[in-house]
Amino acid sequence: MAMVRNMAIFLSALRKWASLWVSVMFIGIAVVLANGPQRYASPVTDAVATSEVITDTTAVRTPLSRAEFQFGRFSLRCNECHRSLPIPYVEGKSWTNHSNIRMAHGINKRCLNCHHPANREAFVDDDGNEIPWDQPQAVCSKCHGPVYRDWENGAHGRSNGYWDQTRGTQVRLKCIQCHDPHSPRFPQLASTPGPHSLRVHPHARTSHDEFRNPLRIKDNLKTNQYSNSRGENK
Repeated sequence: MAMVRNMAIFLSALRKWASLWVSVMFIGIAVVLANGPQRYASPVTDAVATSEVITDTTAVRTPLSRAEFQFGRFSLRCNECHRSLPIPYVEGKSWTNHSNIRMAHGINKRCLNCHHPANREAFVDDDGNEIPWDQPQAVCSKCHGPVYRDWENGAHGRSNGYWDQTRGTQVRLKCIQCHDPHSPRFPQLASTPGPHSLRVHPHARTSHDEFRNPLRIKDNLKTNQYSNSRGENK
């Protein structure tokens, strides 16, 4: 009986010391992790300013709702003048009235490629038929087929409203609400910072002159650099 009692006392003391040492061990691990070199890097970055082009839902341009020309305090419908005025066909010829237009649309430098030759208040398709003034995207589709396809499916351009149209309406901005039809190229826009991902850290981009692929096998484990000898980063 004495041996059993002594064994019970020993096991009870052992459990107490074991729980104490486990607690001390975890405290020590916590101290090491808190002061060790592998510090926690939060994936959440500081807030950065974003271009209004990205966040503003209003249209970049407000095209004319009617085919008219503002002449001082007067508004003239296009056909009021173009029934008698000729169209300049020669490249580089100065425009007397539409001096505000800057033609920079690639090889498209002829007015009647887009405007109807008989009705200046409509556009023209490839067969010579009229395209209504409020359907300018149909004109753009004559040359920009792939982009028009992307626009129709929501991959190009801006959509305002609801993606889930059961909750509300969705509005697709038309081409000329963003692009100047006579000079459609956008000016250079400042890019917004990319996401900070733990998956690619610390191999993310460090500058515009260097690109590192986090999926590529390291060529040099000591320097943690990727080789440019094969020209893969160019």
